Amino acid sequence: MKAPVDMVLFVLAFLATLLGTIAIWDAGYARSIRDGLGNIPREVLMQLGFAGISMIVGTAIAFVPLGKLERYSGWIMAITMVLVYAVAIPGLGLTQSGATRWIKLGPASIQPSEFAKVAVILYLAAIFARRKPMTNPGKIRHWADWIDKVGVPKFIRAMPLFVICLVALKIEREPDLGTSAVILAVMTAMFYIGGVSKKSLALLAILGLGGLLLMVKMEPYRMERILNHGHRWEAKNIDDIGFQTTQSETGMADGGALGVGFGAGRTKHVLPATTTDYIMATIGEEFGFLGSLVVLLILAGIAFRLVYLSQFAQTNFARFYLLGFASWITVQASVNLMMANGTLPPIGIPLPFFSYGGSSLLALWVAVGISQSAVVESYQKEASIAGHRYGWRHRRSRLSRA
Repeated sequence: MKAPVDMVLFVLAFLATLLGTIAIWDAGYARSIRDGLGNIPREVLMQLGFAGISMIVGTAIAFVPLGKLERYSGWIMAITMVLVYAVAIPGLGLTQSGATRWIKLGPASIQPSEFAKVAVILYLAAIFARRKPMTNPGKIRHWADWIDKVGVPKFIRAMPLFVICLVALKIEREPDLGTSAVILAVMTAMFYIGGVSKKSLALLAILGLGGLLLMVKMEPYRMERILNHGHRWEAKNIDDIGFQTTQSETGMADGGALGVGFGAGRTKHVLPATTTDYIMATIGEEFGFLGSLVVLLILAGIAFRLVYLSQFAQTNFARFYLLGFASWITVQASVNLMMANGTLPPIGIPLPFFSYGGSSLLALWVAVGISQSAVVESYQKEASIAGHRYGWRHRRSRLSRA
C-alpha cells in the first residue's frame, strides 16, 4: 500500500528549490558585489525565507481534504480574480520597472498572477469533474428553438472560458504577456484533457491566435521584438533589441558540454535578469549541456510524476488537477528554455522552482501540496477498501473457515 505522501514528488520539488536557490546566488552575487551589497544577494535571502514558508504551507495543504478544495474551487477562483484586479488600486498595487503586478503587504509583496495559475487549474478541474455530456436537442424547427436548445446551453458551458479570459486579460494589461500566455496555454491543455470537442478546440485556437496578435499589436515594443527577433544578430540589433537574447545564446553556447566552471561565467555580469527570466543562461554557461539537462530532467521528473499519479487518482477532479499541474510545469519550463536559447523572443517567463520569485515559489508549493492531497485521498480510499476486505472496519480479524 502506498505511503500517504508521495516522497518522489516531494524530493523532486525540494531538489529543484534547493538547486534553484544555489543558482540564484550564483547568478546574482556579481551584481550584488558591484552594488556594494556583499556577496550574498538579497534575492537569495528572500528566496530562502519563501522556500521555508512555501514548504510549510505546501505540507499543510497536503492534508486538506481534496473534496473541500473541489467544493470551494469557485470561491478560490473568485478571490484570485479580485486580487488580480486589486493590483490596479492606487496605494495597494506596487509598480516596479513600469509594471504593476504586485500587492504591497508591509515590507513584502505578493504577485496574484502567480496564484492565478493554481486557481485556474483547480477551477477547471472542478468544472470538468462535474460536467455531463450535452443532451441531444432533438429536432430544431427555427432559430429561436436553436437559441433555446443549443445556443443558451453552449453559452452557459462556455462561462469558465470567459472567466479565465477576464483574468488573463487583466494580467496582460499589467503588463505581463508571459504569465497571461501560460494561463491561456494551461487552460487550453485542460480543455483537451476535459474532453472538449475538436471543433471547439479548433475555434478556441483561432480565437486565441487572433487575441494574441491583438495583444502584441497593442504594445509596439512587443511587435518590435517579434519582427526583429530573426535579425537579432545584425549589427544594429545585437546591442539593442536583441541584446538579452544574443547574450543568453552566447553564454549557453560557450558552456559547451560541461560548462566553463561554477562561478566563472560571463553572462551574469551583463544580463539584467540573470536571477529570474534568464537564469538558464548562467546554468548553461557554467555547467554546460549536462547541467542544463539535469535541470530539465528534474522538472520533467515532476511533470511525469504528476502524470503517473493521475493514473491512480480516485476522482476525476484529482486526475484533472494533476494533469493540469503537469501541463503548467511543462509549458512554463519549455517556454523559458526556448526564450533563453533564442528560439523565442523575450516574453518574461520564469523557470519553475529555479528562478527568483517568492510568489512563484509559494504558488508552486501550494500546487505540490494539493497534489499530495490527491495522494492522501487515494491512500485513505485504498486503506478503507482493504479494511473492509479484511474485517478491519469492525476492528476484528477475519477468521479462517478451515
